[in-house]
Amino acid sequence: MDEHPYIELIERHRAAIGRICRSFGRTVEDREDLRQEILLHLWQVWKRRRPARVDFAWLYRVALNTAIDWRRQRQRQVPTVPLEGFDLPDDPLLREQAAHLRALVAQLPAAERRLIELYLDGFSARESAALLGISPSNVDTRIGRIKEKLRKMNEQWI
Repeated sequence: MDEHPYIELIERHRAAIGRICRSFGRTVEDREDLRQEILLHLWQVWKRRRPARVDFAWLYRVALNTAIDWRRQRQRQVPTVPLEGFDLPDDPLLREQAAHLRALVAQLPAAERRLIELYLDGFSARESAALLGISPSNVDTRIGRIKEKLRKMNEQWI
């Protein structure tokens, strides 16, 4: 028996939903609560979707907007992103560097954090622009500014 298209979509993009939850949720309970909110909201808007528009970009925008609303309702900032659930390298030095980068990224404002996480996940400027509703040149400009900000944060950290 074939699964419902909604379930197939959720299963196919489980990792993206997980990344959003880890980015916005402070504790395991927060992340699970947010995941439930995202799944509920995706189901609610599923009924109003245009079938041709149901793709990763649609799911990502709905999930991301739900996470932003969820955070606003709680009126709190997430100071760090926990590292459990991330695929970290086996090399201890690389693991330490990855943890350091995640800690720096976690200190960025939400809009900058979303953009740099897309960049770190390997999304092109065009793909990121489509997901965030901005131009590819704007993505490139913002990424450059965020990289410079991270460099400065790293120098202060050391």
